[in-house]
Amino acid sequence: MECYLKIPQALSARNIGRVLECLDVKATLTEPLEDVKSFLLDFLSRYTTISKLNVVFTENEPIGTNYVLYKYHVFDNTDFTASCRAIVRKNVLEEVICTFDRASADRVSNTLKSENREPRLRYPAPTAASGVAPGQYYIDHFIIYKIFGVPTINIEKWKLVVSGAVLNPLTLSLSELERMSEVKLVRDFHCVTGWSISSVQWEGVRLKLITDIAKPSEGVRWVLIHGLDGYVAVVPFEDFISEEALLVLKLNGKPLSIEQGYPARIFIPHLYGWKSVKWVNRIEFTYRYTDGYWEALGYHERGNVFLEERFKEIAT
Repeated sequence: MECYLKIPQALSARNIGRVLECLDVKATLTEPLEDVKSFLLDFLSRYTTISKLNVVFTENEPIGTNYVLYKYHVFDNTDFTASCRAIVRKNVLEEVICTFDRASADRVSNTLKSENREPRLRYPAPTAASGVAPGQYYIDHFIIYKIFGVPTINIEKWKLVVSGAVLNPLTLSLSELERMSEVKLVRDFHCVTGWSISSVQWEGVRLKLITDIAKPSEGVRWVLIHGLDGYVAVVPFEDFISEEALLVLKLNGKPLSIEQGYPARIFIPHLYGWKSVKWVNRIEFTYRYTDGYWEALGYHERGNVFLEERFKEIAT
């Protein structure tokens, strides 16, 4: 088991000041609700200064067919202090993440090492972007997520900024991107929670074309994708420049709706949907790994659909 203390920038918009994360727990559960609660009581008593610790189960949620996410609230007596998420696979506790808001950040002790772990991703042979994805089921309509709400779009002022470790920083308008648009492809969309949409038509600009124009510096390994709403996702460089990875401008033959991310969103067919950032306004190339929003809450650094990379793991 490896545990870390994190101060994630990607969660700052939600007033979260500290995250405690334990990976590779590998604890066998007999009664999941109570066994996870017991683990949290022990874990939090060691790594926080909460004097009257009280852990209360709130809900659970299936993620695909193999995982269940258990959620708990943490109190100091009756004062809310933190939220905890426990990832369970086949009655084995895999990972625990507890988030503390800024007002409660001083309750976290400094005995844990700070997060400075560079993910050790394994890259098997490329997996076809179409085909049966494990643990998924098909529905007939998109479920729309808007964690920070739908942003206000002023299309006359909107620009896509390409920055970071590049030799040729870019600022592109929608009309410029429309002139670059060259690709139509039909691919399924897969949400990490388990639902998929079949045969969606995506149209836009290859991310590799934008990358080639920006000319990333040697040694770039990650891409941070920022949405106008404040949402951030991180994508490995190799996946970002894959042949079918797109900056999408049209969906099923029509310009994106505001709910689907107008004026532009990301789509990488072999990665789960949380990497498909909507309302994109900045692409940032970087040498070092940084958690995005869901990665800070335990989701996988890459998120390959066909390898079922839903949650982080300790790579060997």
